[in-house]
Amino acid sequence: MATYSLVIRRLMICSLTIVLSRAITSPLLTLFLSQKLGLDQQDVGLLLGIAVFLATLLALYGGYILDRLDKRRLLILTMLSSGIGFVLLTFAHNLYLTTAILVITETASALFLIGSKAIISEQLPMSQRAKVFSLRYTLTNIGYATAPMLGVVIAGYQPLAPFLIAGAIALFSTLLMRGVAVAPVVAAALRPQSFLTTLVTLKNDRTLIMFTCGCLLSTIVHGRFTLYLSQYLLVTEDTRTTLDTMAALLACNAISVILLQYQIGRFLKREHLRRWIAVGTGLFVLGLIGFSLADSLTGWCLAMFVFTLGEMIIYPAEFLFIDTLAPEELRGSYYGAQNLAALGGALSPVICGYLLVHTPAPTMFYALSALAALGGMLCYMSGRQQRTTVQK
Repeated sequence: MATYSLVIRRLMICSLTIVLSRAITSPLLTLFLSQKLGLDQQDVGLLLGIAVFLATLLALYGGYILDRLDKRRLLILTMLSSGIGFVLLTFAHNLYLTTAILVITETASALFLIGSKAIISEQLPMSQRAKVFSLRYTLTNIGYATAPMLGVVIAGYQPLAPFLIAGAIALFSTLLMRGVAVAPVVAAALRPQSFLTTLVTLKNDRTLIMFTCGCLLSTIVHGRFTLYLSQYLLVTEDTRTTLDTMAALLACNAISVILLQYQIGRFLKREHLRRWIAVGTGLFVLGLIGFSLADSLTGWCLAMFVFTLGEMIIYPAEFLFIDTLAPEELRGSYYGAQNLAALGGALSPVICGYLLVHTPAPTMFYALSALAALGGMLCYMSGRQQRTTVQK
């Protein structure tokens, strides 16, 4: 990481700290909201789903704002919003206030992701972006592999402490970006003139729409895979076996990403993105079929490794594709539009829960395989369409 500029180095560190601030509270949030507001688990799930849905829509406008204003200052604002939001959660007893705080923190998280990707695209040559996208994803997984366990341990001593620590980490992150100059790459005359004009531009880009639809279908498969795997195991196994299997699968996923993600990212090339996406999709399908056939912990872990290989290819490939597609003056808006694919993660537990109730349990994996294949096909077609457009 020392080979990159000060902006990129600090941005990578901030990416890790922001993930740590979110991940340290992730295993405690549903329990915390249930106790604070007196809600059952179904209502808590609905509350979180609404917050994620609204944040995803707001991030579309946020991407437009990122194209018009200083990205560094906006990143600092998202860190401040996250930090203050986590602290305010400890005082929240009102449903509407809590919902507003959750929407703000989720929107801040989405905008930080969009803004950091836009800065990476602006500050680095094309040849280095895939490696940095992969490095960022590796740091994200390091955060999610370590922080949740730490949060549970801290909560055993003081239930509110993880949220206060999360707020402190997010607020501290703002110091890393202060004093770092992010040179504007896009001239003021080229910046988008109005949000409506930008929406029309996005709507008319058929390649973007097709690719985003493909990403949404793929996100149903990989966005919240831990949720549907635990749902499946709770239906087919006892609680103890479910917990042991999920612990092994999460460890396998995290270790694989930490060890291999950056290395795989080095091989991703702009000219062959659609082929890489096809390979990643194929690995998803193989992993899902492996889950449906697994009858031992070894079988589950092998399937998880194959699935994780697909994940390690798809994440940076999606970012790199949008980076290749987006005009310089609309990078934030294009990343904001592609972020709509995150809605697939919200649909995943709903679809899988329905299938587990109304069909034989393994059917869920075959349905997910079909969605992965359809999403991969749309992404591949959009890649071919983009190449045809460039050649013309």
